[in-house]
Order: sequence, then structure tokens, then C-alpha cells
Amino acid sequence: MLTERFVRRILEGPPRSTQPLVSDAWPAIELVGPHGSFNVHLNLREGSAPTVVAIHGWTSGVAHARNRTEGLSSAGFNVVLLEMLGHGSSTYEGEFTAQAVIECLEHLLDQLSMGAFGMEPTEGVILHGHSLGGYVAIGALRGRHKANIKAFLLESPMTCYSPILMERLRWYPVISTFIVRRLQKRWNTMHPSVSISSLRDVDVPNWGRPEVPVFVMQADPDLRLGTVHLDALLNAVSPDLIDVWKSTSLRHSGTSRHPERDAALLAWLDAKGFIPRC
Repeated sequence: MLTERFVRRILEGPPRSTQPLVSDAWPAIELVGPHGSFNVHLNLREGSAPTVVAIHGWTSGVAHARNRTEGLSSAGFNVVLLEMLGHGSSTYEGEFTAQAVIECLEHLLDQLSMGAFGMEPTEGVILHGHSLGGYVAIGALRGRHKANIKAFLLESPMTCYSPILMERLRWYPVISTFIVRRLQKRWNTMHPSVSISSLRDVDVPNWGRPEVPVFVMQADPDLRLGTVHLDALLNAVSPDLIDVWKSTSLRHSGTSRHPERDAALLAWLDAKGFIPRC
């Protein structure tokens, strides 16, 4: 059936991704989560330190997440990089949803809360997400670790799935309604604890509404996502909780190393009192 073929295509994993990260400074640890094995990479401080968990974007990888967070590790944070299912070293071949990645993130946060990897148990984490990784980070607010998220660091974040989906379906208006219904049914089978009843449920604010400090590092212009995702986030978050830093030299992808962005991020963290003190 044509509709089913489109549904399978939409739920496929990435057609490509960056190479796995191989670095003595960022060793890989394999975890076995609700959808099988996935890797995390660690860069840890000696003794107690606050923790940032970073999630890379679609078809990107942990090497790019490493580039975006090296300034955080230098500033005294423990940094943990989550490698998405179907990316890098992952052999995952199941149906791909953002919720499946969120469930991996929740499994990782379970481990951190219990003091895994030789770390002290974490009482709260800062989530860092680029593009789809930002969507995953915000979606974690629907899960069991909502109260443990202290802040969000979001780079050119995706915040809504419906415009992404409708972009893919724009050439098939006759069957788009049937595809959306089939996708909702497939989602609810895969993730019954976070079932959805309309496309509004996969967009901010239904997807998640941050109630902690948020720092957005925004490509200006964002040639991949445009303005709709940032606008949705600004409409959802209290103005006193969100700060947006824009840069014309920051691209949606392709600039994982960006000194001006790193300086702006560290300045914001310092102003908010998140920088570790000796």
C-alpha cells in the first residue's frame, strides 16, 4: 500500500551520519537501553562537578557534539555525549522516532542519578541539544526526569515536528491525512505511555514547555529550519527564562566549532551562576 510505504520511509533511520568519535579524551561507554545498545562518550572532571548531557542533530554525530561542548568541559563541567540510535557506531535498525531517542536519554539519566561511570550521583543536569537534539532535550520534559533538568542550552533547535512532516508530505496532499493517521497509530503502538492524538502533541508547547533557564544559540538566518521553530519556543517560554544569541556566521550545521558562540554560551552560564566554582 502506498500509505504504508511512506510511513516506513518516514520512520527510517538517517540515510547517513558522521563517523563515530574515537578519542582517548572522550571514551565511549555502551549502554543497553529500551531499544537496544547505544553509546555515550564521557569527558569527566576529578571530584564533584555539574553535568551537561549533549544530544547531537539528525545525520550529525557525537564528534560535532564534542566540538560544541569542549568549552564546557574546559570550564569545569562533566560532559556526557549521547549518540543517537542509527548514528555513528549504532547498529540500530528499528523504526526511528524522537521518542525512542528520548527513552535512551532517560535511561542515561537513570544511570547518572545512580552514580554510574565513577561519577557522584547527579542531582540535576543541564541539557544541550543541537537541531533535532534540541527537540529531544525539550521532549524529555514529558518523562520521569523533568524535575532534574536545571537548564537548556539549545543551538538552532528544532521545536516542532509537524512542519518537518508536512514539508515531506507537500507533494502528496491527497494521501497526507492518511499518512498522518497511520503515523499517529504507529507512534502510539511504539510509545503507549506518551500517546498522541494530533500533530499539536509533537509541537512545542505540547511537546514540552521549559520552565527553567534556556539559552538559544541561533543561526541567523537558519537556512534549514527558518524561524518557525524559534518563534514557537519564544511563544512557549516565559520571557524572563529565555535568552537568544544570534549570529550571522553561525550556520544551522557545518559550524560545530565557533569561538564566538562558545564565548556567548560561557558568558550566559556565568551570568546565571552555573559555572563551577573552586
